[in-house]
Formats: sequence, C-alpha cells, structure tokens
Amino acid sequence: MYVVNRTRSTYLGVDIRLANSFRSRLMGLQAYREIPFGDGVWLVPCNSIVTFRMRFAIDAVFLDRDGRVVRVVENISPGKVVWPIRRAHSVLELPAGVVRSSETRDGDMIECIDDVVRPVRSRDGQAGTSRASTEKEASPLGRD
Repeated sequence: MYVVNRTRSTYLGVDIRLANSFRSRLMGLQAYREIPFGDGVWLVPCNSIVTFRMRFAIDAVFLDRDGRVVRVVENISPGKVVWPIRRAHSVLELPAGVVRSSETRDGDMIECIDDVVRPVRSRDGQAGTSRASTEKEASPLGRD
C-alpha cells in the first residue's frame, strides 16, 4: 500500500506492508537484510518498538487512531527500544532517512492508500482505468 503525508504532500512509502496480527507485528522488519526506500511496515496496533535482531537503522512514525503523527523517532540503530508512546495507536517502520526526506513532523496527517487507480491503455490506444490493487484491505487506522 502507499503511505502519504497529506500535510506535506510527500510519500513515506509505496510498498508498505500491513502487520496487524501478533506474529506479523512481532517480526516487523527483522527478517529483512536491508530495506530500500519506498518499503516499510505499518504495525497496527502498536505504541512501542524494539530493534533487536535488526541489521540496519530505521525511522519510526507513531500515529494516533486518526492518522495524525504523535511522535517521530529518526535513525534508530539496531538493539534499541522505543518505549510506549502516549496516544500512539500504530507505527510506521521505515528506512532511516525517509522521515527527513518526506519532512514528516509531529501533527502531520498520514494516509494509507490501498486501492490506487492507474490509467491503462487498451489495444486500440484508448485510455481507461484499472485498479492497481485487486485485494481490498481494511484501513489500518480502523476507518473504512
């Protein structure tokens, strides 16, 4: 899914994986050897993180139920703990540097877009539309 900072009109990621089960939240980004810009994981629900067994630094964006940023923690090195953040309902784990490049700050509004419409061309050259996602997911923020 795409994740967009609506306040700043910037992308936080274009291939963000939703982790909304105990097992997927527990794994987070631990299985990755590296994580390219554009990738990440959205942990829902979650208000704290650990980076034990990780191989790279990450940025974390903590969000409330409405998608508003309540805390940004940049460049968290492996083996660290970010203790529970008051009012946080979910957290985006992103490659280190994404927060800075997207200019994300506390108070910004973040939105996930899991059903993107893209223009496609038919055989006769006529433009149409197609859904990029064939799988409709519930909003990680609890809103549909």
